[in-house]
Amino acid sequence: MTIHEELQRTRTALLALEKSLMSLRNHLGAHIDVLRLLDDLERCTTDLRRLEDQIITPAHRELIVIPDDDRDHGLWGAGDVDHEGVGAPGRRAP
Repeated sequence: MTIHEELQRTRTALLALEKSLMSLRNHLGAHIDVLRLLDDLERCTTDLRRLEDQIITPAHRELIVIPDDDRDHGLWGAGDVDHEGVGAPGRRAP
């Protein structure tokens, strides 16, 4: 089964659950557990929609190519960056 068929099957199941929960709400009124199930259903529906959006239209990710050639040493200032992260020579911790 393809991913699109699985998504459609899940969507159909959520619609059937919604129909059943609405029927329960009509019979039981605003029962706290029915309301909680309806909230859970809303979250599931939102998550499924978000998943479908990601699968159907995946986010465009730009590929950034970093060249393998030597870097321009002039970009690194006065040379003190060689010590970055380990402290400057001749200094001691307080």
